[in-house]
Amino acid sequence: MKSCLIALCMLSPAALACDARLPLAGTVRVETCSPRSTSDADCRYAADAVYEYSEKIPDSDAVFTTTLQSSPWRLYDAQMRILTVDELAGAIRPGLGPGVERVELIGSWTGVSPAPGLPSLADRLSKALGGIPVKGEDGFLWLAADGSRRTTRQAFTAREGAGAYFVPRGGEVLVALAAGWPAYVEGSLADEPPELQSHAAAGWDLFFLCPENALAGFERAAAHGSAIAAYNAALMRLERDADGDRETALALLERGAALGDDKSRSRLETERERDRTAGAGDDAPAPAPEAHDGPG
Repeated sequence: MKSCLIALCMLSPAALACDARLPLAGTVRVETCSPRSTSDADCRYAADAVYEYSEKIPDSDAVFTTTLQSSPWRLYDAQMRILTVDELAGAIRPGLGPGVERVELIGSWTGVSPAPGLPSLADRLSKALGGIPVKGEDGFLWLAADGSRRTTRQAFTAREGAGAYFVPRGGEVLVALAAGWPAYVEGSLADEPPELQSHAAAGWDLFFLCPENALAGFERAAAHGSAIAAYNAALMRLERDADGDRETALALLERGAALGDDKSRSRLETERERDRTAGAGDDAPAPAPEAHDGPG
């Protein structure tokens, strides 16, 4: 049972020391190619290869598989919008018939705790699904043309060039790089569509494992008119919950709603209702003191 949610040699640091708590080490080389034309069948755009290869992942009536882009901290849909664990659980739950024994969450780092004491995305999904076992991936996910997969935990990724990622026909694809390559060229995207800027911001989270850089990028893209970026930045700030984050998050949700984003509007209403409920609790009269007959 399968539900696929998708979508010169240089050393590129895959973590940039943003989060030293992840177990990264060594260097991995990525095989790439340069298409001679848009119809070059021997050189595939990596995102297309991810979609094609994910369709070949072995299927079983006892296993519900879902494939998507992910970092150790969060999940993304095909539009690079953050997908909450509860949303994913809601999408999966109708497919969990009596014969399903476990879920496989096929995305980079889904089986790894992002920090001591914090559950992995797979563990969080399992809890949201009422305890059904969920198996995640233990590093950067690679897919092969036959649907087989493996993971690596490199600190550095060597590839040719820094632009769009293409793979030779039938070659393995590094899933995080397929979505994350725009982060390499983020500095040159100021005049590009805000959707591409938002995609680059997601790349900092997915491939470079730098959530703070991702947040900054989403906020820049939001200022340029990306509703999805505004929504993503708001969710990241609500999750972080540092001083001033909630106020900024609500402003970002207002920005997304003003840009016509229904999910921003819905989340904004939820957060405002939460504030009203909390305020009502603060304004409630204090309980009257207990009556006493006198000194004991």
